[in-house]
Amino acid sequence: ARRASGTGGGGAGPPPPPPALRRTLGAALAPRRPPALLARRAATTKTTTGIVGLPVDPHARETLIALNEQLLDEIKQVPEGAEYRKSVEATCNYRLKCLRENEDEATLEELIGMGQLEELIESQTEELGVLRMYVAEEMWKVIAELDTPEVKLD
Repeated sequence: ARRASGTGGGGAGPPPPPPALRRTLGAALAPRRPPALLARRAATTKTTTGIVGLPVDPHARETLIALNEQLLDEIKQVPEGAEYRKSVEATCNYRLKCLRENEDEATLEELIGMGQLEELIESQTEELGVLRMYVAEEMWKVIAELDTPEVKLD
C-alpha cells in the first residue's frame, strides 16, 4: 500500500509540493466565481467606514433601497404641490434608480455623490425623521402662509 502522506522512504510516491506551491495550485484549481459574485463579495469586505461612530453596514445597498421606498411611501401624506414633496420624490427616485441598476458600492457612491453608503443611510434616516415632523406639524401650511404678499421678511 502507498502512503498518502509522502513521508517515509522507498517508493512511497512523490513528495508533496512545498506549501507555497500548494497555495498557488489550490488557487489555480479552485472553481472560478463569476465577476458579479466577486464584486458582491468585495463590497461586503469593508471593515470600517473610517468615521468614528459610523459602523459598516454589510447590506448598505438593500438598507438604502428600503429607506428610499419608505420615504416615498410616507411623503404621500404631503400635498402633491408642496416643493418639499417634489424634492424628496425626485431625490428618492434618482437614488432608487441608481441602487437598482448597480450593485458595486464604489459605483453607487460615485453616482449618488453623498459620500459612503453608510453616510447616506444616516442622512436618509434623519430625513425620515424630518418628514415625520413636517407631516405632524403640517409645515406645508406654514410655508404657504410665509409665501404671501402680507408677510414681509425684513
